[in-house]
Amino acid sequence: MSYRYLIFLYLFLVSLDSFACFQFNDQAAIQLITLNKKKSLQRRSELASDALLGSFYQSGALGEGSMGKYDQYPLYRFDGFDCETYVDTVVALVLASNFPDFKKKLNQIRYKHGQVDFFKRNHFPSADWIPNNKRNGFIQELTYAIAGSKAKISTALISRKSWYSHLSVDRIHVPFLSSLEKEVYLAQLKKEGINLASNERINIAYIPVREIMQNVKLLRRIPTGSLIFLVGHDDYLTYQIGTQMNVLHMGFAIWDNGQLFLRMASSRAERVLDVRLQDYLETYRALDTLKGISIWGIKST
Repeated sequence: MSYRYLIFLYLFLVSLDSFACFQFNDQAAIQLITLNKKKSLQRRSELASDALLGSFYQSGALGEGSMGKYDQYPLYRFDGFDCETYVDTVVALVLASNFPDFKKKLNQIRYKHGQVDFFKRNHFPSADWIPNNKRNGFIQELTYAIAGSKAKISTALISRKSWYSHLSVDRIHVPFLSSLEKEVYLAQLKKEGINLASNERINIAYIPVREIMQNVKLLRRIPTGSLIFLVGHDDYLTYQIGTQMNVLHMGFAIWDNGQLFLRMASSRAERVLDVRLQDYLETYRALDTLKGISIWGIKST
C-alpha cells in the first residue's frame, strides 16, 4: 500500500474534512514528519520520497521567495519539482524534527551556510550541493564503501563566470516585470557573476555503468533510500550552459521486490516516478554521456 495513501487515511481519521483528491500540502508534511520521527533514516527517505510520487515536473521549481532579487519562486512547495528540488525537499523532510525545522533544513540544503541568496544557492551538484551538505553533516559518501577499487574519478572544469554569462532571461522570476525590465535584471545578474571563478577542477567518485549492469553483488550493496548522482559529461549541455558538469541528474535508490529503482523528478515523463535503475542506465549507453553513479547516504546531524 502506498505511504501516500496511509498519510491520506491518517489525516482523514484525525479530521472530518472530506478530500476530493489527495494533494501533499503543509498539513500532510507535518503529519509525515511526525509519523517518521522514530523510523530509520533509510525508511524515512523511502516514505518521504514515495509521498511525492506523481508530482508534476517543474523546471527551476524553487527560488528565494518574495524577497528574492532575481528569483521569487517559493522557498518551498509540494506541487512541482525538478530533479534537484525534489531531492532537496525529500532530504529536508527526512531530517526535519517539525515543520519549521523542515523549512530551515531546506534552506540549509539549498544554500551555502543557509544564506538565502541566488549567489549562495547550490547551483552545481559536485561543486556546491555535495560539499556544502557534507559540511552540514547531512550526507556521507558511500561510493567507495560499495565499490572499493572499482570506483573511478570524474573531473570537470566548472566555470561559474561562464555559467552566469550564459544565463537567459527565463532565469528571472520576478512577477509583473515587463520583457524589457527582465532584460535589465538579467544584465545585472550577469554583471554580478563576472568576478566569479572561471575554472574550478571538481572531482567526484563514481561506480562505472558496466559494474552496475553486470555486478549483482555490488548492486545489492547500494542501500535503499540513498542518494544517486548520475555522473558523466555532455558536450551539448556544456555548449548550452557555458561550463562542464560532471553530475547530470540526481534522485534516490529505492529497492522494491528485489529490484533497484531510481526515484526521480523526470523532465521527459513530466512527473516524479520510479524507473528500474538498470533500464534507465541502458537508455544512455548509446549516447556515451553517462559514466556511472555516485552514492551518498543521508546522515543525521
